[in-house]
Amino acid sequence: MIRMLIAVLTWVMILAASVFAGEKVVTSEGFDRYNPVCIETDGKGNLWTAYHDLKGKIHMKNITKDRDLIINEWAKQGASNGLSFHIQGEHVFAVWREDEKGTRKLYIRASHDGGETLSEPILIDTRTRAFTRIKMGSNEKGEVFILWYGEKGNGNYFYTVYSSDFGMTFSEPQNLTEGYRDSIYPTLLVDEKGAHIFSYSIRGRGQYMITRKTTDGGRTWTEPLEIKEIGTVTIFIEPIRVGNRLHVFWYNGYEDFYVIESAYSDDEGQTWKTTTIDDTKGLDLESMKVKNDQAGNIYLSLSAKRDVNEKHKVYIIKSADNGETWGKITPVRHYPFENTNAQSPNIFAAGSGEVVAVWVDYRNIRSNLYMQYSGDYGNTWLEKDVPLEEPGRFNTALYPYTDSILKAGDRYYLLARRFRGDIIMQAADLLLLDFTPEAGK
Repeated sequence: MIRMLIAVLTWVMILAASVFAGEKVVTSEGFDRYNPVCIETDGKGNLWTAYHDLKGKIHMKNITKDRDLIINEWAKQGASNGLSFHIQGEHVFAVWREDEKGTRKLYIRASHDGGETLSEPILIDTRTRAFTRIKMGSNEKGEVFILWYGEKGNGNYFYTVYSSDFGMTFSEPQNLTEGYRDSIYPTLLVDEKGAHIFSYSIRGRGQYMITRKTTDGGRTWTEPLEIKEIGTVTIFIEPIRVGNRLHVFWYNGYEDFYVIESAYSDDEGQTWKTTTIDDTKGLDLESMKVKNDQAGNIYLSLSAKRDVNEKHKVYIIKSADNGETWGKITPVRHYPFENTNAQSPNIFAAGSGEVVAVWVDYRNIRSNLYMQYSGDYGNTWLEKDVPLEEPGRFNTALYPYTDSILKAGDRYYLLARRFRGDIIMQAADLLLLDFTPEAGK
């Protein structure tokens, strides 16, 4: 009887501290969870997502209006891979790769009227043997950039095309890493001043973080600039602009340790100052996200461990001076036991001191989504983690390599995948959750 009473009281306390999110299943027939999923807002109150379904079709979906556009209606199952999704005003873009009888084709398709109709697909490339890591960006001037890497010839190179008319027409592909033997993990930053690419590239016996930029819409690019000779970089390379300062972050492995390094530039990428975030030395990363607010604070959200026998934990590390210095790494998960993982954190800094972190937590054996909230620029956090769904009931997860959280109006929206049972190799639904963090206080 006493044990039962304790269990009931514990459950009541969990419910009292919860802010169970509103939920909406985006895909009635499941989706391909092995390909990227994306969430964006168009600035008019409409939420969008893009994803692959189980039949090989790619959807651009206005969730708010429940309007669904299939952009590769001809595709066969397994032929389409990769996905980059982007919105610029009334222009909604998706880029992907198709493998047709051994020929890798890169396509873009768009809606230029806010999702009412689709343009004809444009074949961007058939010659570079494109991989599926594809980046794109645009600005209000109508400049659109697509960046990918392919394996043409004896190495892996970065290629780009540009458009000056909001994606109506595109240039021929240009090799941006010629002279380097291999380049991987394409990274692109586009704003009204132009476009910057960053690359982990190999030349001779050296490994470098390099950058190039264009200020004329992509017609010409600066020569490659080697920011720093580095170790071995994994997939995590994150560029941002905070005010007039450009930043790039990467997770870097040397012979006997791993560490997060960064570089920043105050002259539009002509010169760079490199830094090492010392508190991350020795971390084994599962994921990394970088966000900033308008006050000049930069937040890194990490899932990491220091020992092979440990479980992954969720951390935040912050710079309060636009990357000049960094504070101590802070665990944001409040759970007293060390026997379960926490991973794939997403972070959003909304301004006015509000910072929200969401991650996948295995404290209930099944994977559940938990949230933490700070109202003072990440200096303090809630005393208890807040479950966004009923703990232990579902298996829900986040896609680790794309941003899954955004804010529209006074609510946060989170794109997740929920498995239909305990066998997580089977079908999953694409799920949209919405919540306000203040309810967790």
